[in-house]
Amino acid sequence: MSGARGIVSDRRSELADFLRGRRTRAAPLPGGGFTGKRRRTPGLRREELAQLAGLSVDWYTRLEQGRDVNPSRETLEAIARVLKLDEDERGHLFYLARPEPAGGTARSPARQERAEPAMTRALEAMRVPALVFSPRFDVLAWNGAACRLLVDFGDVPSRKRNLLWMTFHHAGYRACYADIGVIEREAVASFRFSASSYVGDPEFDALIAGLLETNEAFRALWARHEVRAKVSGIKAFRIEGRGAGDRDAGGGPLVLEWHTLASTTSSRQQLVYYTTRSAGGPEDERRLAALCEDAG
Repeated sequence: MSGARGIVSDRRSELADFLRGRRTRAAPLPGGGFTGKRRRTPGLRREELAQLAGLSVDWYTRLEQGRDVNPSRETLEAIARVLKLDEDERGHLFYLARPEPAGGTARSPARQERAEPAMTRALEAMRVPALVFSPRFDVLAWNGAACRLLVDFGDVPSRKRNLLWMTFHHAGYRACYADIGVIEREAVASFRFSASSYVGDPEFDALIAGLLETNEAFRALWARHEVRAKVSGIKAFRIEGRGAGDRDAGGGPLVLEWHTLASTTSSRQQLVYYTTRSAGGPEDERRLAALCEDAG
């Protein structure tokens, strides 16, 4: 798929795609904008964005075409202001726009085959569902409660034991969630944030290109260029018939909070764990406790 490489191969093309996507989703100027012409495309025109940001149209066009231009911090601030980028999107813009290091695009170390010892010890201490994953979203370690809540990761081939891939291709994993559409969108936005530090890395490129080639839903979400540095949130799980936690619960999803602990080393591994919500009730606590008890 020729378009896949253009999306993931270097920071300039990624920046160009990001700017185009955000510009077309920006609120258009009223009354046809500066020209007064009937608008044929959504969002802002290039010349409108350039004028609002105090830039020349030619220079901004070259930036959006992935040409060899180096925007200043002030220029990026102006573009972010016009596009109304949030904090995560602004950080993504600044990362993609910075000059390439002297040695070329940074590469990640060899793919982590094992969780760090510190992460493993933290995982072993958890009494709730928890797992460790790499920046590429490869699942490196997990506990029994995570297998009860999600899937038995030991039964998933190692080359497919990746949270992003499983979100779009593993039927059992997809069936765990009450609203897989929400999970898909959050997974892509979170992965894009992680992947922005590894643009051009062959491991990341291979995963993204594979999903672009095989999954229509992923292609649509990837093209939206949403980016989120999420470290916590809420997810609703289907657990009917999957353990004592739901034998007498009367059905309905189990809604849990999730949080992440990040490694302080260069591996950037993360440990994610699931707990009952602060706003939840004793029934949620009982169901989660029973699920964990079933895991042994």
